[in-house]
Amino acid sequence: MTCNEVDKPNFKKVLEKANDILVSSYMINTFPFSVTKVIKEKTNIVCRSYLKAGMYGVDINAFGSKDAIYQVYNGKGIIFYNEKIPWKERQRFSLNHELGHYIMQHDLDNKEMYDVYEVEANFFAAQMLMPEQVINELLKRGKTINEKNLVSWFNVSKAAARKRLETLRKIDFNNRTYEENMVDQSILLKFQTFIDSIAPRKADYYDPYFEEELQRERDSWI
Repeated sequence: MTCNEVDKPNFKKVLEKANDILVSSYMINTFPFSVTKVIKEKTNIVCRSYLKAGMYGVDINAFGSKDAIYQVYNGKGIIFYNEKIPWKERQRFSLNHELGHYIMQHDLDNKEMYDVYEVEANFFAAQMLMPEQVINELLKRGKTINEKNLVSWFNVSKAAARKRLETLRKIDFNNRTYEENMVDQSILLKFQTFIDSIAPRKADYYDPYFEEELQRERDSWI
């Protein structure tokens, strides 16, 4: 990998990490979901409000973030979040963003990579809250993909919806490997009820990949 490649966001890796959680998490069955429960399920990180930061001898004024921040104290990972933010949608994005830093193993002391890490964490949060596979399926079913609809469907903030629209198509979903396609189909299968609630299948709708996944699931019952 060249230096230039290192300095660029690794969208493919971020997508793989987010997809793994989307598929495997027992805490994620629809949207929106409890981010704190997912963090507890998948990591050893604890979530604490800014109000409780004083218990750790932490000065919240030194955080540099009004929303949330990931820190390590005595070997323990902690995500401090601003409980005074009135918008739960913004809180969920911020918590997912900090989870992304942890999952991607970002060295947050590396100031030279700060901008790259921020883009990756934002992309992680966007994929977790609004999976592109689900959005692509809704588009295939005739739904318009815009800020208003993303806010309505996924219960996210307008800012998060705008970020998602900006990051769509960072991955070429028409050029996926067989294994990647299987992960994509697993996500669609898992969130089928959610998708159907927004865009019910038409009587003449046929998706060979989806039917193949269903058959594989049936075969596993034998």
